[in-house]
Amino acid sequence: MKKVVLVFIVLLVSVNLFAQGKNISWKKKSKQPYITYAGDTISIKQDILLLEGSSEDGDFKYVQVINNFNEPLRQATSRVAFQKQPVKFFKEQNGNYYAFTKYFCINIEAALRKSEIEIFKKKE
Repeated sequence: MKKVVLVFIVLLVSVNLFAQGKNISWKKKSKQPYITYAGDTISIKQDILLLEGSSEDGDFKYVQVINNFNEPLRQATSRVAFQKQPVKFFKEQNGNYYAFTKYFCINIEAALRKSEIEIFKKKE
C-alpha cells in the first residue's frame, strides 16, 4: 500500500514539474471594449485587418490560429495576410490582452506595435 501511495505522489510531483503554464483557453471571456495604449477602442464585432507578418518569412509573431475550443495552436502563416475578421471576445493573461476572432487569437498591443494588424474604426 505504501508503494502505491509513493508512486502516486511521485506522479503528481512530476506532472506539476513538467506541466506548462495555464493556457489562455481557461481564462474568462470579456465582452468589455478594450482601450489600446494609443487610446483607440476595440469593441466586439469591430473588424481587425491582418496585415503582413513581422517575421523574416512573412509569418505572424503575434497572431495565432485557434481551434474550435478557442485554444491557440500555432503562429499564423503569411497565407492569412489581408484577412478581415470581427472580434468575438477578449481575454487577459499576465497583463496581455488578446482579441479572439473566428479563426485567430491576437496579442493586441504587440501586433499593433509590429504593424501586424490594423483596427477599423467604427462608423458613428
